[in-house]
Amino acid sequence: DGELYIGWGRVLLLENIDRFGSISAAARAMKLGYRNAWLWIEAMDRLAPTPLVEKATGGAGGGHTRLTEEGHKAIEQYKELRARFRGFLQQAK
Repeated sequence: DGELYIGWGRVLLLENIDRFGSISAAARAMKLGYRNAWLWIEAMDRLAPTPLVEKATGGAGGGHTRLTEEGHKAIEQYKELRARFRGFLQQAK
């Protein structure tokens, strides 16, 4: 329906979530607003077969966020597709 599922910026956000365990830290690392990060995650989760991100609200130690298996798979598939596309462009020259 013309909605963006995944792109380089969203992959970077997912990788940063995996790295930092936090949406806010991931967004800060990208100089991306927290609200935009949430909107991206919500859009990806809505369009994916299963959620890409699993969130747990805080307690004494605070909350955390982690990628699901589907989130890791989405990153891997995006990078593979991007590499294949680059190869295609090199052959077309």
